[in-house]
Amino acid sequence: MLIGSKSTDTILDVFKIGFTEFTIESGLPEELSFISRLCKMTARGPDLAKRVDFLQINFKIKDGVNPQQVADAGAKLPFAVRLDTDNGSCVLTLPPFEWHHLPQLTPIDALVEQFVPRTLRSDSWEVKVVSFVDQGLNVNRMIEEMQTKDASDLHLRAGSPPFIRVDNYLEAMDMPVITAADMEQFALQLGSQEVLDLLASERETSWQFHAAGVGYLRVSGYYKAGAIALAIRMIPERPVPFKDLHIPDVVRQIADSQRGLFLVCGVTGSGKSTTLASMVQYINESRHTHIITVEDPVEFVYRDAKSLISQRQVGRDTYSYANALRGALREDPDVILVGEMRDMDTIRAAVSAAETGHLVFSTLHTMTTVDTVNRVISYFPQAERDLIRQELAYSLRGIVCQRLLRRKGGGRIPCIEILLGGKPIVRDAILEGELDKLHGIIEVDGDMQTFDQHAVEMYQNGIIEKSEAVSACSNEAAFERIISGIKSSEGRRLLK
Repeated sequence: MLIGSKSTDTILDVFKIGFTEFTIESGLPEELSFISRLCKMTARGPDLAKRVDFLQINFKIKDGVNPQQVADAGAKLPFAVRLDTDNGSCVLTLPPFEWHHLPQLTPIDALVEQFVPRTLRSDSWEVKVVSFVDQGLNVNRMIEEMQTKDASDLHLRAGSPPFIRVDNYLEAMDMPVITAADMEQFALQLGSQEVLDLLASERETSWQFHAAGVGYLRVSGYYKAGAIALAIRMIPERPVPFKDLHIPDVVRQIADSQRGLFLVCGVTGSGKSTTLASMVQYINESRHTHIITVEDPVEFVYRDAKSLISQRQVGRDTYSYANALRGALREDPDVILVGEMRDMDTIRAAVSAAETGHLVFSTLHTMTTVDTVNRVISYFPQAERDLIRQELAYSLRGIVCQRLLRRKGGGRIPCIEILLGGKPIVRDAILEGELDKLHGIIEVDGDMQTFDQHAVEMYQNGIIEKSEAVSACSNEAAFERIISGIKSSEGRRLLK
């Protein structure tokens, strides 16, 4: 870390500011140094946040200064210090002190400024850690606490305590502040040296870790202020049974299809992977098929039941989603799961696989079902959009968009928007490019539903609070009219 100082900053101001900034970014050090052109400060202590057991200032002495002059100046200080001069340098060692004593040490600055060749005011300083405090943090204990509190995510980063996400709220765990050295150990505990090397070269990467008896973890590593940071998602050891997801059964029925494209969409953390895993497990337990999954990284781990399941990981088993999809067509699949449709080549390969008689599952980060159709088409150049619109119109089996809402009494429940492909009215709207009609089609169809309709239903059934229902709606005014008993035509569409 490099910090600058102002013309009014004393050497002790630099020490305090640098220590504070470094601790915020990298965690509590046990020993660290401050280096400028003419001076070096070194501080040590088992708990530097409370007490500095050792602070040594090593600075150059300007020409013509007699060592005895420095010694005499040191003797006049109102507290005892140790002074050693040699070869044009002075080493000044302070007695142990607590932070509230720091203002009493300001005479040190005057001594250094008197004898250093050039003022240290407005200088730049490099702050370097020598060692961090070992607080005995164990990432596996954090994972156990995640399970105990039914947390979905764990965030680890230097300079703050661990945070977990419970019912979509982040809360700090009752643990010490993590250091940059802790983060390297966590990465090694959850991965390997190979993963650590990949993270160092790519600056971000994801991998899977199995906490036996607890679950599988999707670990996403990245760098923050030069230190490793980790975002960890908890994945159950077994996919959640579909009946426990509280998703309309019409979605499960899509899994009984033999062919077509089915997309589960929503923002990050909206339960897309959980829904797809439940559908794949349903097929695994009910049909004799070959299921190929392509993921980055593998999240849910399946055991063969009636089906044969081949799980492939991008980077480990294949170079890309698009490559794996093209290869999958020669691997006798019945069902293909693509972790995410990230680019035009992957979308083209997924639609092609659906057209050639396979059931293809995938995800997109979109907000609504209509947005999803738009997004798929917009990936392609203008000259190809008529073709992809036609292919999508005939291959689309359905789109589900999800938003997780907090239930009364704790936990979360998905609010679902459903668009079903295969119906002539939906197919024609896509073929003709009249995508603005899709929302109205969803509202009046008995098997489909909008976010607004599902939110109204859950609120009226007492599952969620009003504020949660409103947060899922795109038309708050219509929602208010419905619950107040006003029966407009729009309200009737919402209630169906």
